[in-house]
Amino acid sequence: MKGQFTRRTTVAEYLVQRGLPADWRYGSWLGRVAAQIYRQTYGREPGRAFRFINGRFRRVMAYRPSETHVLTEAWDRYGCYAERRPAPVARPRRTAPVWDGSGDSMRWTPSDSPVRSHP
Repeated sequence: MKGQFTRRTTVAEYLVQRGLPADWRYGSWLGRVAAQIYRQTYGREPGRAFRFINGRFRRVMAYRPSETHVLTEAWDRYGCYAERRPAPVARPRRTAPVWDGSGDSMRWTPSDSPVRSHP
């Protein structure tokens, strides 16, 4: 029916349908691949929709029900590769060095000993 509201699907919603979390770490890349496929197929930019993400409303690319084949094709091109890819190894965080009392003049504190005259 013409003029009736149709719900558009975003990449995050598509990932939930596939059983992955909406904030899947490769979701952004999957969205970029989907947008590229959409541009090649239709010759224009994908539609946009507002979604509440990280505490505020943001414009994200969204696809009509008739255009979700783009998301499936993007998944076939990129998503299945990323799913098989091993997770990166967590590296320990580097912390600032702790001062051990060695001759760092910027951290000098006066002592109780008598003051010497400068030669």
